[in-house]
Amino acid sequence: MTKTILTEIFTIPQAACDSTKANWQQVVQMISHQLETKFGEAVQVKHIEFMSGEWFEHSDAQQLIEKGDVNFPFVLVNGELACADKKINVSKINKSINNFLSS
Repeated sequence: MTKTILTEIFTIPQAACDSTKANWQQVVQMISHQLETKFGEAVQVKHIEFMSGEWFEHSDAQQLIEKGDVNFPFVLVNGELACADKKINVSKINKSINNFLSS
């Protein structure tokens, strides 16, 4: 049986004033493609925007923000913090996924 690793990418809503830059949805699609290429069906990627319905269903992420432990964007892999840098660090996400797959 294959393990499924849930990778949740949390971002803030993006203003539509600069159409020349990639938006968060495009960034998440690119990262999702990279992860699916590397890990296949073992990984599931979700994009969750701040103040969305999914955001309000995710109390762990809310607590991380409220305590000041993270800022946007941040990534949870199976509920554990994978990266909370000023940008999304795919190498850190890969490492977290590998850790779950090898355990």
